[in-house]
Amino acid sequence: MIVDDTTFLFFDASCLMAAAGSPMGGSGFLLSLCIRRLLRGAVSQAVLLEAERNIRAKLRPQTLGIYHDLLQSAPLTVAPVPRIPDGTAWLQVVNVKDAHVVASTLAVKAPYVLTLDQELEGEINRAGLSIEAITPGDFIRTILPHHAKYPALRSR
Repeated sequence: MIVDDTTFLFFDASCLMAAAGSPMGGSGFLLSLCIRRLLRGAVSQAVLLEAERNIRAKLRPQTLGIYHDLLQSAPLTVAPVPRIPDGTAWLQVVNVKDAHVVASTLAVKAPYVLTLDQELEGEINRAGLSIEAITPGDFIRTILPHHAKYPALRSR
């Protein structure tokens, strides 16, 4: 699949935490591409709240300021968290605590969910959906080279 500046990446809370804790890591790099409008990023209100709660509980106090700065800089689309109808097939595979991530990703038609949660990654990929869950590192290594502007991506 060719990716370009219209390709949506849905960032889950683990990736937002990673970007705040290590802005030069994979999650931070992909957010920087969204800031440069070479990719499009999406989150949901539930993901933003989860990331902030976890940053407060688990990371250095100054990380919260970095997180807020990233959110101010990145033109992220805030996806709705739609109601999930009873009997939705993928709920048999995806843990109910993460259903909001899948529902929001589908709502904005993002082809990729960026996550560092291996369990969630496996569940989404086994669910037979139109989305792929992938770690930021794997996205950078396997998908990003197909970006229409790939040679310019590493320049800052």
